[in-house]
Amino acid sequence: MEVLSNFQYKKLFLPNITERILANNADIQLYRLENYLKGILMPVIPYRTTFNFIIFVTNGRIKQYLENKEYVAEKGGVIFIKQGTITATLELSDDIEGFFLAYENNILSEQELPKYKNSIFFMNPFLEMNSLTYEMVTQLLPIMEQELWLNNLNVNDVVITMLHLILVKMLNMDANSNHKSATRPMELSLRFRDLLFKYHVDEKRVAFYAQKLSVTESYLNKCVKNVTQKSPKQWINEIDINYSKALLLSSKDIAEIAYELNFHTASHFTQLFKKISGITPKEYRTQFSKERIPAK
Repeated sequence: MEVLSNFQYKKLFLPNITERILANNADIQLYRLENYLKGILMPVIPYRTTFNFIIFVTNGRIKQYLENKEYVAEKGGVIFIKQGTITATLELSDDIEGFFLAYENNILSEQELPKYKNSIFFMNPFLEMNSLTYEMVTQLLPIMEQELWLNNLNVNDVVITMLHLILVKMLNMDANSNHKSATRPMELSLRFRDLLFKYHVDEKRVAFYAQKLSVTESYLNKCVKNVTQKSPKQWINEIDINYSKALLLSSKDIAEIAYELNFHTASHFTQLFKKISGITPKEYRTQFSKERIPAK
């Protein structure tokens, strides 16, 4: 599966953007949906991002595939795609309007953002803005856009502060988000998730991640379970299965997918898939082909 940087995403899927936008490698980028995604090459094959991006819809609708689910956003809807997650744009209405806000993880080290880093990571991928939040965000985003263009697309403290405000407003919309200050278990759980995205295909052992994090296996189990309500092993299994679901949209056979994900046998893969998803990989593929999910 492709792991795409912001530049690669633009190069592969957005043939109508300008050379200036294509070359923009700033840590924060903001574009109008109606211009940025115009002419997007569909279907978009599921991919993983090295950056975070947020879609704010002010008109029309967009359907986004994200970690094995589909989200439809219309006016007031927000889709939040975090670094490392599997995603793809499925549908885009002709009258789509709104904003595409992208940022790199390292920007979270600036100013006050570290205070919210853990909460942002665990925020829900789909939010609906109430009228007051909608008004505030739709006033703030054009100002942020203007600041970027006046500054030749370069990031400054004003832009970082506005990103901070938008993320905090999103956290306030998310009733399920954990707004507590960062703790050692939360930070450890976040670092564990970051490592999972990088190593889960090759490493299924909790001990490997504990060693990487310089903690004992039992301590890692305790922290991750307390923060996320799932054990590290559950996370490892689920990220493998979510990854496999994107691969099942391709023409690869089930045995080949099992091999690619380093399962001992195709049978072992099938059993784990059914345990987590309730259906077999073959049934999943049939189900989603009927719903016309993009295929490779």
